[in-house]
Amino acid sequence: MDDVRTLRYDIQWDVFEGMQIVDINSKYYDMVIEFMWSQSFLKSLVYESLGLFDLPDMKDTYSRYVLHILRNECSVMMISEDETQIIAVGLLEWMTEEWHSWVFFPSSMPRNLFQQIIMMKKELIDATKANLGISTYDSLMVHEIAFPEDLYFNKDFLMTIFDVFGFVAQHMHMPRVSFIALSSVDQEATSLIEYDEIGRTIYSIYKVGNTRPFDILRELDEMYALLFELPVSPILKYGDMPGFEEFHEALEARLAKEEAEKRHDDDF
Repeated sequence: MDDVRTLRYDIQWDVFEGMQIVDINSKYYDMVIEFMWSQSFLKSLVYESLGLFDLPDMKDTYSRYVLHILRNECSVMMISEDETQIIAVGLLEWMTEEWHSWVFFPSSMPRNLFQQIIMMKKELIDATKANLGISTYDSLMVHEIAFPEDLYFNKDFLMTIFDVFGFVAQHMHMPRVSFIALSSVDQEATSLIEYDEIGRTIYSIYKVGNTRPFDILRELDEMYALLFELPVSPILKYGDMPGFEEFHEALEARLAKEEAEKRHDDDF
């Protein structure tokens, strides 16, 4: 008989129909990589149509990609009620200007079409910054999702797990959650929740040199990569929450009194 063990976690972000949404312990990284390969990459019609399934060493490249994101320690997974199986995963990473995240990330990948997808996402972020007239765009990026087919368009599930992404962003002091949906399926799912589209790349006109590597996606009726965003407010320290006004007034009065007494003693 197989030794089935419960999955350990440190943070329980939320629960959906008895299934916990939790952080991902580093001891399960290999398990999550295999889950993402089978439940996300190999189920992507966009990746398949671009010929990524046939690229040499693609599994190694994708595994490196997933591991890079997992090491950021922001990703989450939903586990079965008995806590023995992974049901869903959101690969999350905080991306900031200060740490040049969008420069380092693609440079850490082999130079192939998969890397070019990451570069396309970077260029979409840069174009959106220009359109919005802002110099920085720090965010918690949802790089990849793997959801069960029966929950993909379940609004209650989507609201729950995307809200979790917002909670993670707040705890990581990120001002927003961002998700670049490559497929119409992901775009339709994201449209069911309270994320706003703020930018898009048209596949048929995106150029790399003299080529249009994503033009073939028109045959699938896949026209755009869409950038969705959810702004989040910072977490207030408990002392800054409503109801602590009298506490702050008393504290300020006490500090002022102590400062006055100190000045009096110094003068004396």
